[in-house]
Amino acid sequence: MTFYKKGAEAELVQTTFEEKKALLKKRIPKNYRNEKLDQGIRKKRTRGEVKLIKNAGLVVNVPQIFFVDETKAEIMMEFVEGKMLKEIVEAKTNLCEKAGEEIRKIHDADIIHGDLTTSNILVRKIKGVDKLVFIDFGLGFFSKKIEDKATDLIVFKKTFNATHSSLKKGWEKVMKGYCPSKEMVGQMEKIEKRARYH
Repeated sequence: MTFYKKGAEAELVQTTFEEKKALLKKRIPKNYRNEKLDQGIRKKRTRGEVKLIKNAGLVVNVPQIFFVDETKAEIMMEFVEGKMLKEIVEAKTNLCEKAGEEIRKIHDADIIHGDLTTSNILVRKIKGVDKLVFIDFGLGFFSKKIEDKATDLIVFKKTFNATHSSLKKGWEKVMKGYCPSKEMVGQMEKIEKRARYH
C-alpha cells in the first residue's frame, strides 16, 4: 500500500485488488466527535457516496467500485489511469465542451457532484479516444432542485476561471456543452448576484 492523498475527511491509499490497481478511500475518524456518532456519520457518508458513484456510473464514466466496508467507512475502487483535466484542458480545448455535456448528464440524473473542479475530472484514453472520468463524490448528494444544480455549476465556473484564466472562451465552451435552459441561466445569474452583494 502506498499513501496517495489526504483530504479534509478522507485519505486515499494506492493499493491492489485482485491484481488490479486500486484506490482505498478511508474516511478519517474525527476525535472531536462522540465516537458512536462519528462512526454513524462516516458510515452514512460512505453509503451515500457509493450510491452516488453507482448512479452517476449509469450516465458517465466513474471509477469501478470493488468493495465497500461501511463499518470501517472504506471504499475500494479502481485506480483510474489518466491525467487530470486540469493538466491538459488548455492543450485540448474541445474537452471543455465535453465536460459540459457530461455534467449535464449527471444533473439530468439529479446528482449534484458538490466539488466540480478540473482536478476531479480525469481524462483516460480508450481506443485512442479521450474519455472523461468523474471522481470524488464525497460532497455530493441527490437533488431535483434547479438551485442546487445551478450552484454546482457556479462552483465549477469559479474554480475553472481561476485555474484556467488564460483559456480564451473556455467557460463559454463548457456552457455550450451543457446547453443550459433559460431557467438554469437565470438561476445562475441570481446566485452570482447574491454572492456579489454579500
